[in-house]
Amino acid sequence: MEVRSVIDVKRVNGTAGRLAEEAKGAYGLVLDHFVGLQERNVRFAQGLVEESAREIREQAELNRELVEELVRRAEGQRDLFQKLLEDSVRSYMDLLYAPLAYYRQGLRLVEGAVERGSEGLPIEDYDELNVAEISRRIEGLGAAEIRQLREHERRNKNRETLIDLFDRKLRATSA
Repeated sequence: MEVRSVIDVKRVNGTAGRLAEEAKGAYGLVLDHFVGLQERNVRFAQGLVEESAREIREQAELNRELVEELVRRAEGQRDLFQKLLEDSVRSYMDLLYAPLAYYRQGLRLVEGAVERGSEGLPIEDYDELNVAEISRRIEGLGAAEIRQLREHERRNKNRETLIDLFDRKLRATSA
């Protein structure tokens, strides 16, 4: 029996060794599988973080471009509003100064007429001539020229003799 018990122990030891080897192989396989899963999970997490970081960078760049475009457009609108305001103020100022401009223009015309004196009249040096000299030069003038001389005479020296002469000539030309 002792021999048999030694053989049985050897056999049991051999079977236990094989079982231990099988268990070792199975645990190694499970361990390898878990290590592979862990590596895949790490790669997945890294990819997720990298993809998220890339998306955040892209979104930040797009936001920066949008802000730059909005700033550019806002500056353009500011310039247009400033021009609109300047044009509006200029228009209102022109409107407010329009009566004054007409007054100034009339004043310049009057000043020019005063400076010219008898210039522009149909008889040269009219204001320096006496009644007899004017009477001789009036012959051959048209009704418009005689009216012009009459008005000038009435506004300036207002000599009755010449005004009556002008009136007679005007009646004669209209008859």
